[in-house]
Amino acid sequence: MSVRFLEYLRGRGVTFLVISHSDPRPADTAGPSGAHPHGLDPEDFVRTVVMVTSLGHALMVIPDLEELDLDLARTALRDPEARIAGSSELARSFPDYEPGAVPPQGLFFLAPMYVDPMVARRESVVFRAGSYRMSIAMSTQALFRDDPVVITPITTARRTAELDAPRA
Repeated sequence: MSVRFLEYLRGRGVTFLVISHSDPRPADTAGPSGAHPHGLDPEDFVRTVVMVTSLGHALMVIPDLEELDLDLARTALRDPEARIAGSSELARSFPDYEPGAVPPQGLFFLAPMYVDPMVARRESVVFRAGSYRMSIAMSTQALFRDDPVVITPITTARRTAELDAPRA
């Protein structure tokens, strides 16, 4: 975990809980971004998908058990060429963070942040704090209170729900 990131959170004056994971990736509980530690509900986890846009990086915050819908993400970004950052790009741009464990903090990374409504509606969330061995739990309101965010549908679950909805 980045000490600088923890200092940033402390400096914001928000309440958060640091959760240490002794076994970060047991095969039987792995979700899209890795394992969900024993005793924590996988539904509480969110993850940040880093995208490369024509203007730099953008952070897409989605439920950990959902998949990013690339078409919806590109529409939200207004960039048809946007793509998910590769592991070498993540290592270069976010060297203190494991791929798939970038925290959802747009101001900290100076990147625009897009949040799926399924995340925004939650009372609290748990997210990887730069490592699969460490997570942070905090209220959703505290997480996003100082960050300008765009709340917009960006998951495949949203697209599926729209397709399954009865037509009038």
